[in-house]
Amino acid sequence: MESNINSTTCSGDRPTVMVTNDDGIDAPGLRALVRVLVSSNRFKVLVCAPDSEKSAFSHSVTWRNSVSAKPVEIGGATAFAVTGTPADCTSLGISKALFPLVPDLVISGINMGSNCGYHML
Repeated sequence: MESNINSTTCSGDRPTVMVTNDDGIDAPGLRALVRVLVSSNRFKVLVCAPDSEKSAFSHSVTWRNSVSAKPVEIGGATAFAVTGTPADCTSLGISKALFPLVPDLVISGINMGSNCGYHML
């Protein structure tokens, strides 16, 4: 089976996965997902998530305040905690502003509680 992964976005022969969420960088679900991805040794794992819980902000973007990112230690991954919203995190994560490449896949989760953000729109 031939791979469809663009070699310009891959790190070596492993695809790059970026993990984000709306529950924050320290959320147990995010940490569990990252731990499984890293332990599989099949992916280069990036993390770009809010510095605190931001449920119900998922589609919001920050425009009146500056957004900052600080490195966070998550074993086996390159990770940043961002002062903005989940949408800000995803935008920063794929922009090459924090990471040297665009991820092949973005995964959001594992969510804490029900995921009913569409009720907010």
